[in-house]
Formats: sequence, structure tokens, C-alpha cells
Amino acid sequence: MKKHFLTFVLLNLMNAVIQDLPAQKATSNNTTNATDNNYYRDLYSDTWVGTDALGRSMPGITITGPVKKDHSRVVGIFYITWHTDNNAALKSPYSGDVTKVLAADTNARLDAKNDQWKERSYHWGEPEMGYFLSKDEYVIRKDMSMLADAGVDVLIMDVTNAVRYWSEWDTIFTVMQKMKAEGNKVPQFCFWAFNGPVMTVVQDLYDRIYKNDKYKDLWFYWDDKPLLLYNGMPHVDANGKGVQNLNPHFDSAALTDKNNPHYNNPDFTNIFYTDYTRDIKNTFTLRTMWWGYHEWAGKRFVGTEDNWSFGYDMGNAKVKSTSPDSLVSLHNGRKEEAAVTPAQHPSSLVGKSWSRAFGEPALNSHDMPGETYVPWLKKTVAHPEGYGIYFQERWNEALKADPSFLYLNDWNEWTAGKYQPKEGTFDFMRRKNSYFFVDQYNAEFNRCIQPMKDGYTDNYYMQMAENIRSYKGVRPVPELKGLSQIKIDGSFADWNTVKLEYRDTRGDVIHRNHKGYGGTYYNDSSGRNDIITSKVAVDNKAVYFYAESDKPLTPSSGNNWMLLLIDADQNPDTGWYGYDFLINKNITDNKTSTVMRYDTNGKDWVKVAQVNYRYKANQLELAIPRALLQLKGDAISFDYHWCDNPADLKDVISLSTSGDSAPNRRFNYRCIWKKD
Repeated sequence: MKKHFLTFVLLNLMNAVIQDLPAQKATSNNTTNATDNNYYRDLYSDTWVGTDALGRSMPGITITGPVKKDHSRVVGIFYITWHTDNNAALKSPYSGDVTKVLAADTNARLDAKNDQWKERSYHWGEPEMGYFLSKDEYVIRKDMSMLADAGVDVLIMDVTNAVRYWSEWDTIFTVMQKMKAEGNKVPQFCFWAFNGPVMTVVQDLYDRIYKNDKYKDLWFYWDDKPLLLYNGMPHVDANGKGVQNLNPHFDSAALTDKNNPHYNNPDFTNIFYTDYTRDIKNTFTLRTMWWGYHEWAGKRFVGTEDNWSFGYDMGNAKVKSTSPDSLVSLHNGRKEEAAVTPAQHPSSLVGKSWSRAFGEPALNSHDMPGETYVPWLKKTVAHPEGYGIYFQERWNEALKADPSFLYLNDWNEWTAGKYQPKEGTFDFMRRKNSYFFVDQYNAEFNRCIQPMKDGYTDNYYMQMAENIRSYKGVRPVPELKGLSQIKIDGSFADWNTVKLEYRDTRGDVIHRNHKGYGGTYYNDSSGRNDIITSKVAVDNKAVYFYAESDKPLTPSSGNNWMLLLIDADQNPDTGWYGYDFLINKNITDNKTSTVMRYDTNGKDWVKVAQVNYRYKANQLELAIPRALLQLKGDAISFDYHWCDNPADLKDVISLSTSGDSAPNRRFNYRCIWKKD
């Protein structure tokens, strides 16, 4: 979205220089309504454990408390669909990446005409899934799975610049419905329109989707109606004044014919809309949403009644000095919505390392921050852009305010236009510059939460998930009790007595075959065995593991077949990214596999034992001696992770980018067992 710059003057300059639970229906009156068509297979992802690259661990119930039920707590995230098919036709090889431009020649940051600048719009960096397009089903499925796992409830679909992405939306919503049909939980959606002919845009959304009950099972409700975020003062938008809103339902006969059903109805008798129609007002719960300015259109905006913010103008002294509680939007005098963003914009010089206490750090020759103090870490670090300083400060304020709705900006924007005046310079990055970026620029100045390739990888995704848990509370990790009698014989009937299941997303081994930006093309056929359920059993001598796939398992001779990783001491600082044991990396035959322990000195996996295993159809079982895992006594606890066909075991992120993982990404299941 083109932000809303700092002033109308700045915006005018821009125009001049460029020509198994039911899902819940949320309400703000502390009630929930279950709908049968939203049933899903509960993965209990709020009980998964995990530690991110910075050593931050997912909080459990002892930290967050149980699931909070005193009022609604909903999380929405801005979801961009402007990565349209036409971007595949950009020049190849694709060079529209600011990070790579500045890595090739740091002088490019000072010269708009440097040879490294070859496009008009640029990614700030490379996404983990490459320079994808919005209709790539592989990416859509990964997105929906990650967001649902983290606790995101609703996608805020971008119509802020009046562009309707019908083809992209049809693809995305259809994939979401397919995932639901497979038993997966997915977020719901609503729209956010603001700039341009917003009344026409909103009417178009109503006519083509809501009037026809299209994708109704995915609609997000607020106060018992579908939520629509819009411009409550459509005569003013980011360009300073609104535009004419053509009425697609204009009926000239309704002006004079008293027998016309629309006679004298302004929704049909005006060539241009002067207000939103009755259908809009009656169908939707309406909230204005715009940047958290202290004043907008001559009136106080941030923290006022029914005016939601998608971020706060921390570059403004009045907003910065306002108490965090007073930034929260209200409804009927109650706290309703707060915004949490990883950063602001390059234009405001409020990046990911900005804080109330110290502002934005000094920038180096790549316009990246120098050493900066990290409050939650209580020390100064290099490369602070990956530590979520600004993000956590906004989270802390939002958690304290505890509104009914938390808005996150954004998931997957990634790109922004490069603007350059025909003459003169522009204030950008604390210098007079011959170009500027508005929304995204580099790894410091962007708002994306979706994981990036290399760099700080999934730090912001994990940080989001950690804080959503603190906002909503979590369920306790389920406990396994009693001794079991399991025989590794390939019959599997004895596993029916073990009721506790550890679950994973169904359908996440889909193959990828799709175009990307600028001639890039993405193929991924690594999805093989779709792990959907696992179990654990314990007796006095061994720990037993069971895994079940959606379809019959492939032969065990395959690459990295059904690997089991175990963190026996639950210490992320020991072993290979916390994992102490690796099973099935080397399989001897159809009955014998190996256990390997990670040697921290040699930094490699070393064989320490052979174990029995069996597999048949879509089921697998194996047993590991408790003594080998050093799990003794009448109560044990350990973490584990299944994966199949990762391309390599380079790092923990490699578990996320090919094959299948259960649970998803760097999360683990926690087994807590007690004898009695």
C-alpha cells in the first residue's frame, strides 16, 4: 500500500514526480458463535514448542496463562495480492532487489541513475519462497498454514488503492476452501478499501462477493456482520481529496418513473455516489482504518471512536508523546483495536531497530543500522534489524492495552516503487537523495513478517507467534500417562490404545510448478510423505514412536526418509539446533534402522545404536531404549520432530523449505509422560 506519507505536500510531490473444533465467529461484545461449516481438525499448535534463531522460546501456559475468555481476542493481518501474473514478464534475469543492488554497488544508494537500478519497483529482499506470484498455490498453502499455526484469525485483503485483484482473490479463496475441505484450519477474510473511488470499490466488493454469498464460509464477522474496513470520510483520501465515485447501478428511469422499484432512491438516481449505499450500511460492520496520524482531515484521528489504525505515526512528536493506551481505537468507549507493526516506512525513518528511547540508529553504507541496544536482551548487538526492537515495543504496548482486535501490518508486501524527481533531490535516509522509497527499502525498513531467505529468516514470524500466545493464552501441553505395551511388528493394532495424537497439516506436500518475478520459475517436487499424525508410548525400557501419513509411505530407501529428531534434554543450546538424536538417517534394511547422536566437537552425527522399526501402508513404528535417550524415572519429558525428504540438513530452516515437517517449520511436539 502506498502510504500515506507524512503530509499532503509529500503526497502531492509523489504524484508530481511519477506520472476438531468449530471455528469461531468473532464479535466485539464478548460472545462467540460457532458455525458447523467451519469445523477443522485441531492441530493444537498452541501447545507446540520451539526456539527461534535468537534463543527466544515459545511461551507456554505457565507464562501466558490459560486461554483468555473474558472478551474477544482476534488477530488480523494485512495480506497483499499485488504480486500479479504480469510481473513474470519483467526483464530476466530478475534484478529488482534493493538488497542485491546495494550489495553489488553501495554507490547506488546515492545515485538514482546507477546502472544497478534497472526496474521501477523493487523487492526489499528475497522472500524465503523466492520472488513468488500471488496465485502460486504452493505459497498460498504455506502462508495459510503458517498463519493458522501462529493464531492469526483473519486476512485483511488489500484494496487500499482501489485495485481489485479478482483473479488473485479467486485463486487464494479457492485454495483456502480446499484446505478447509481437507480438515485444515485457515484464517477468514475481510477487505480494506480507502483511496480513490472508495464508494464504487466497496459497492463492487458487495455486488461480486457478498451479495452472491461467494466464499461465505470464509467471511470474517464482527458484531454479527461481515467486517469491512473503509474510508468513513470518502471525500478525503491519501491524495488530499477524494475523486468522483461512479455509480454502476445508475438508473435514469428511476428519476422520473414512479413505478420504477428504485424511484427516488439515491442509490440508483445519482450518476456519482455521494454516500455509501443502504446495502453497504446494512450488510457490514464498518470501521474506518487509516494510518495512526494525530490528526486526519482536520480532526483528531488516532485513538478515537471507530477509527482504526494500521500503524502509528511515531515520527510525529504528538503521537510519540501520546500514552500507548490512548493510541488504541475505541468503540462505544471500549478499547477495540490496536496496531502492531514490525516497522514504519523509510520515509519516516522509523525502522525495525527504532525505539522510543533511542530513535533510529545511525546507518551504515548500506543504509542498515549499526550496533544498537536491544531492550529485551539487555545488551547492544550488531545487525539489530533482525531482533524485532520496534516490533516488540509495539507488542508490549498492545498486550498491556488488551483490545479485542489486534491488527498486524503486514505479512507479504515485499515490494515498493522507486521514485525519483525529475529535478532536485529528496530527503531520504538522512540525506538529500536523488530517489526515495515509500513503503519498503531494505531489511531495516520494511514491515514484512513472512520469512525471508537468509538474513533473519523467520525471526519475525516466530516473534509474532510468541506474542499472539501472550495475547490469547494457550492450552496446556497434553500429558501421556501410564505404561503401554507396544510390539514393533508392523501390525499397529496395539497403537489403538494410545489415544493422544500429535497432529500436522494435511496436504502440505503439494508440488510447486509456478512462475515468479522476471522470468524466475519455481519447481519443487520434494513433497513425498504427508505426515499427519504421530503418537508416543512408553514402557519401563523403551520409548515407542508412531507416524502416520496421508497415503502409503514410499520405500525406506528414499533420500532422508521419515527422519525423527529428538531433543532429549529440551535444551536448544545443545546438539544440532537443539536436537540430540537423529533416527532413520541411515537405514540398514526393512527392519533395522540407526540412532545417531550429534557430536558437538566434531559437529557431525555419529551412529550410536541400531533399533527395530517397521512400516506398512501409511504407518511406521520404532522403539528406542530409554537408557540411550537418558530418559529415566517415572516421569519424563522430551521434544521431537518428524520430517521427510528435506533437501539437506544444513540448518533448522532446511526443515521448512522442502519435503514435509511435523510439526511445521522449527516447531516441536512436547511429550510429557507420567507413569501414574
